[in-house]
Amino acid sequence: MAASCTWTGKASRSITPGDITLLTDLPRGGVFTDANGTTLGYRIFRIHITNNSTAPAGLTMDLPGGPVRLLPDTGRYVRVFLFPDDISPDTAQDTFDFGIQGSVDFLTAPPPSPTPQRRSLAPGTTRILYIGVVFEQGGLEGIGRGELFIKGQRPIATSFPEGSIPASTSKGNDLTLLFGLAIDPPKHYALIPCGRIAFEGVRGR
Repeated sequence: MAASCTWTGKASRSITPGDITLLTDLPRGGVFTDANGTTLGYRIFRIHITNNSTAPAGLTMDLPGGPVRLLPDTGRYVRVFLFPDDISPDTAQDTFDFGIQGSVDFLTAPPPSPTPQRRSLAPGTTRILYIGVVFEQGGLEGIGRGELFIKGQRPIATSFPEGSIPASTSKGNDLTLLFGLAIDPPKHYALIPCGRIAFEGVRGR
């Protein structure tokens, strides 16, 4: 059983090192009942990744799937995962859950151990990804913002404390990705390592 609610609008664009543009749409989601009869909330974030360079790049996404503890030491957890390609649309659709087929079924019975997903980013192309967040009802209803960004950069959302963003260790051709999640900003947040973008066969960028 699922109920849906919708947010409209998009986060601002951010140009990242290596001629990559990241855009995270505001979430859609609602509530569902799992196999144990527990009512859970969920949000889905649609992310556009564009390679503006003349060089091909490889994208690797590796989200934990299991519980992620929220900061600062709240004792609250969320689950964060990537929807698989076989149920996710290739184009942006402004429909229920962004057009993901069987989104609630996937949420109810996700794979026990997610595996990394790899995609190519040809020059001048855009890939669309869908990140899901599941949380217990009660005190965490207000998921405000989520954003994919490069480690070391400040996310556009101002929902993360000063000094919480780790310094970048990325080289020019190898960019580390973080997914930042702010809940009831600024009460709870998480910064989740989730993958990398590597330019192929390029030196001295």
